[in-house]
Amino acid sequence: HSKEEMLRGVDYPVRYFGSAIVTGPESTKQSGLICEQQQSKIKSNQKVPEFRLRISASGVELIDKQTHTSTCSYHIEDISFVSRDKSNLLVFSFISSDRKLSIKMCHVFKAHTRNQAYEACSTIAQSFEVAFQLKHEGNGVHYEEKS
Repeated sequence: HSKEEMLRGVDYPVRYFGSAIVTGPESTKQSGLICEQQQSKIKSNQKVPEFRLRISASGVELIDKQTHTSTCSYHIEDISFVSRDKSNLLVFSFISSDRKLSIKMCHVFKAHTRNQAYEACSTIAQSFEVAFQLKHEGNGVHYEEKS
């Protein structure tokens, strides 16, 4: 994506499976387990809400598909890890830090296509790069926390 797109934000339609607390140093391994646990919601026929995931150089924002309101957001500096689930390539997750509570959370999503899941992960990775460039240019992104 262009730098301008990354400043505005790129949207992806997703289903949000929820989040879980990550404990200990092996957060990448726990991320896989949390993905499996959150996916069990589908198997139990629990309705999984639909959102738009807006990814920008500022961070990641979850926007309710029905009301078009932001339900939560995560500053790019608070995101430490993003990955796709090995067993289901539609599923991806990222880990964020909650500075107020001093915890890490793993957030799990399901994209509509494998390509969208891949692109969402790649776009989060690109947002790190753009935020880093802006910071070093002296134009750091300004961010309002909405959690």
